[in-house]
Amino acid sequence: MTFEELVRLELYVGAVLFGAVVGSFLNVCIWRIPRRESIVTPRSRCPACGAAIPWYLNIPVVSWFVLRGRCAECAAAISWRYPFVEALNAALWLLVAWRFGLSVQTFLLLPFVSAMIVLFFTDWDHQILPDRVTWPLGALGLLVAPWNPALDLAPGWFGGGTPLTRIGSAIAGAGLGYGIFFFLALAWRVLFDRDALGGGDLKMMVGVGAFTGVPGVVVTIMTASVVGSLGAAPFLLTGRWDMTRELPFGCFLAPAAVLAALWGDAFVRWYLGLLWM
Repeated sequence: MTFEELVRLELYVGAVLFGAVVGSFLNVCIWRIPRRESIVTPRSRCPACGAAIPWYLNIPVVSWFVLRGRCAECAAAISWRYPFVEALNAALWLLVAWRFGLSVQTFLLLPFVSAMIVLFFTDWDHQILPDRVTWPLGALGLLVAPWNPALDLAPGWFGGGTPLTRIGSAIAGAGLGYGIFFFLALAWRVLFDRDALGGGDLKMMVGVGAFTGVPGVVVTIMTASVVGSLGAAPFLLTGRWDMTRELPFGCFLAPAAVLAALWGDAFVRWYLGLLWM
């Protein structure tokens, strides 16, 4: 095994292990943030009986199987969601590490994909995209923009590859993400006299745009719209759903944003190649 292969293997192992640990923290965020509770204190507890969970019974993924999905104190069922989120975050961190290797882009995207997991499940459970996640995500994207190579792919004068042009690309992406959804929400309100997109969707797209730039916003919205339309179509056709019902669009935006962050550049190059053929 060469030195480069050894480093890459260590990166993969570290991504899985630390990704699972962070996934455990994401479960805390998913449960507590919508309830406006602190994500720092108190320590993890059983939702049923309130017993504190000792560290040796709080090992990501493993503890759930050791306890057979039951609380050690009261034997209440522990949702499969907990090990799933831990494993999902570990898998996404591994995917990012595999895609970009030992690079700045890898370490910038790790918190991004974790935030998408939190936003997906909070929107799924409560139909909200909390400000405690969306605003810090946008701020972080703008803060790290000078070092984010993904922002070099923005078209036009923003694609210069310098810290200044990367900041411009992040601002353009954040503005476009917010602007598109603002006008979509306004149009839906005018046409159907009902809100289809909440303020959380707009704020979420600020963060997506700040991390991925204009191309990432376009790929995210296109992908989420197609998947969302396909998912809603059976319910519309059978009459179990109508156009006045609100759609938790964050559940489609989150995975689409992850795809855009990982392969948005390849999609943009492929599409532009078709136009220039």
